[in-house]
Amino acid sequence: MTLTAGAGVDTSRLEAFRGRLEALFREELETFVRTTPGAGLLTDTATPLDEGYYLRHRIETVRRIRETARTDALALARMIEEDYDAAREWADYTVEEMNHDRLFLDDLEAHGLPGDIVLSTPPLPATERLLRDLESGIREVGSVAAVAYALFVEWNSEQASGSAVKKALAAFGPERTAGSRRHLGIDESEDHSDAMFKVAWRLAESGSGEDALVALVRTMAADLRAYFGELYAATIGPAAAWHQT
Repeated sequence: MTLTAGAGVDTSRLEAFRGRLEALFREELETFVRTTPGAGLLTDTATPLDEGYYLRHRIETVRRIRETARTDALALARMIEEDYDAAREWADYTVEEMNHDRLFLDDLEAHGLPGDIVLSTPPLPATERLLRDLESGIREVGSVAAVAYALFVEWNSEQASGSAVKKALAAFGPERTAGSRRHLGIDESEDHSDAMFKVAWRLAESGSGEDALVALVRTMAADLRAYFGELYAATIGPAAAWHQT
């Protein structure tokens, strides 16, 4: 992905924009670690990896990829009007993301969870709220709502996915983590977060504004914290109701 900042743009302003957003992301990550039960379960090597927690998270990952494909398409329609060159980059990114569900479905199949079970598992309430927030954000603010989510997720993936995949590999072996490892390789080679920073910058500069982007990130971060709380409650907490069948 090679989107440029735009002709005549002072790249130092782009870097300053990136720095402010990364500071926001670090703040939200610290809040997640401080307030979310089981925050390190996927990455902390000092604790065993709970299989039910891991598999339910992977199921939700597939559901979220498929559901955000729809909001990504809504954002593309808006972005074509807002910034056609940015929309080209967004279209390439979202088409690739649509196919990533296959990687996690392969891993889940290797764990004994076929696609029909995965796709018939209802999303957790926080995921449904996230999707509603994405759709309303696109309607009210523009395509930057979907970009805010993509950028926040890609940045966090850079921080945590390597450790999470390494821990899963140690727990479950190469056959049951092949898709996750391929996904990590794609993220490392394509530098999606860099491309999304540039798309976000162009949209913020051209109309949506940085304040709107920051507010959207905070909303998405709160939704994702709620999701991980629900995931913990459903699989590990005292009233845990989900387990691998």
